[in-house]
Amino acid sequence: MCNVVYVDILEFNAPVSKSKIFADMIQHSTDAIIYTTPDFTINFVNRSAEEMFGWTLPEIKGKPITILHDQELTSQQKKEMFSNLYSGKAHEIEGSRKRKDGSTFYCQIKISPLFTEKSRIYGYMGIIRDITEEKQNEDSLVKELDLLTGLIGTARVIVTVLDRQGKIVYCNPHTEKITGYKLKEIKGDDWFSRFIPVREKERIRSVFKKAICGHPTKGNVNPIDTKEGKEIIVEWYDTALKNDEGEVTGLLSIGNDITQRVEAEEKLKTIYENMPGGILMIGQDYIIKDVNYRTCEITGYKREELVGQLCDIVCPKGSSSKQCPIWEDGQEEFRGMDTSIKCKNGIKKPILKNAQEITIKGDTYILELFQDISQRKNAEENAIEAKKAAEQANQTKSEFLANMSHELRTPLNSVIGFSDILSKEVRGKLNDSQKKYVSNITKSGSHLLSLINDILDLSKIEAGQKQLEYSSFDLHEALDEISILIKPLISKKNIDLQMDLPPEDSRVYADRKKFKQIMYNLLSNASKFTPDKGTITIVANQEKDKLKVAVQDTGMGIPEADQATIFEPFQQVKSAKSSEYKGTGLGLSLARELVEMHGGQVGLKSEVGMGSTFTFTIPDKPNTN
Repeated sequence: MCNVVYVDILEFNAPVSKSKIFADMIQHSTDAIIYTTPDFTINFVNRSAEEMFGWTLPEIKGKPITILHDQELTSQQKKEMFSNLYSGKAHEIEGSRKRKDGSTFYCQIKISPLFTEKSRIYGYMGIIRDITEEKQNEDSLVKELDLLTGLIGTARVIVTVLDRQGKIVYCNPHTEKITGYKLKEIKGDDWFSRFIPVREKERIRSVFKKAICGHPTKGNVNPIDTKEGKEIIVEWYDTALKNDEGEVTGLLSIGNDITQRVEAEEKLKTIYENMPGGILMIGQDYIIKDVNYRTCEITGYKREELVGQLCDIVCPKGSSSKQCPIWEDGQEEFRGMDTSIKCKNGIKKPILKNAQEITIKGDTYILELFQDISQRKNAEENAIEAKKAAEQANQTKSEFLANMSHELRTPLNSVIGFSDILSKEVRGKLNDSQKKYVSNITKSGSHLLSLINDILDLSKIEAGQKQLEYSSFDLHEALDEISILIKPLISKKNIDLQMDLPPEDSRVYADRKKFKQIMYNLLSNASKFTPDKGTITIVANQEKDKLKVAVQDTGMGIPEADQATIFEPFQQVKSAKSSEYKGTGLGLSLARELVEMHGGQVGLKSEVGMGSTFTFTIPDKPNTN
């Protein structure tokens, strides 16, 4: 009878259920794993996949894999993918995938073809990692794997009897069902010629001769050919048959069809070795029992250098520290531990580790799954350094502008002052041309001084030099003062200024001077873009824990495309009409900075031709940031 020693993928001192090991590996993987049939129908997904995509296994099982696609693959993408898969290569891609709720995320995907021993593809295995953020897998695949185990465990027994020459004497009905042959068709045939593949005949004849000589075998595995030309894998238990004189007359072989189990184990083996993360299996004695290929790749050790060693060979704390939270603290698992792993070259690589206590054949182990997050850590450190450099550069820029603004204001005030003296003709009469020139100098100087003052204020804020001086003041009084300041601007265009305010004695707790500057900038902006005989309305309301103020105008409005940048420095509405309005483009930006210094927010609602409403809030408590 065909006998072969089946070599366990994981080598332990005690017998190990490979299906159990691989089931636990899938169950606790940090990556999403999807298995499909050859036509890309989803057969099962692991807990990470359920969490990642929002579908449960019962919901998605039997559906096409395209249900998870954000968009259809191009013909070129399909061609490349199938070229790799049909040639036996894994296909790796990055792209967008879709959750059940319609949202999308970016991920790394590795698709591997799964082959039978006859090189026939019986399915595909996909491993997906979400690279916008690391997700943990909490849904169970136990029921699916229990069902598979149950089907294998309850398989009916194959029974055959051979004579001393290997001729078929008997087979039971289940053997007939499995092989497709009736007993009358094969009785007397040579077992090896009828059922054993050519590649196995010599080896199996040798095993048969030993069994006939009184050396029974059990637990040996070999394939047999069916009538339909398929191969099934059978695990055999052989016993020599003897007559009354004790002479061996034949061989009784009892076998179980383990084809499904072997295919499942091959599938799980493929998953095990192709995991993007490392896997460590550690005993209660702190000895490493097994590792996968990725563990060796991350640490630089060979498998034989790790298996059988104390786990402190890779653990920064060392097994002698007795710091394991599972063995020492009695935890059953832990997830998302941000730690490190020691490599062969002495370097400690940062990893994200999950660990789970598992039991196999009565023995307890720790199953550790970890991801190398060196690139993420480096990216975070680079981002922090870049942020510091940008903040330093911005600080330097702001300090430079502040200093330059001071240096420019002194001579500019002199220019404006002397031009005022000339315009008043204190030192003599001016002709019309000279008056015009002096007037232009005064206007241009004043405009430039206003620009420099705004730049200086913004620079002080950015440089952290601008401080708030909080006080409690009457809202009505402050707005009356602002209306007096803004009156020259609105009087020129006969603009009607209206106010809708809360009752008298409404008080505001803020920096009074800066509050008035915020209002002046908003009203100045509104008056600039409001046509003759238009209206500007100030609306103020005391809400729960803040003051909300709105400045409404009946001006030209702001296009939606400009609303996102209108509060940025030197930004103005870009339109044919807006070109006639001069300004620094800093008023709204400065207003926003002053509001945010108070811990408030600015807002804008506008429609072209219908006017604009600028709003801001001031909390009733000082901003401590």
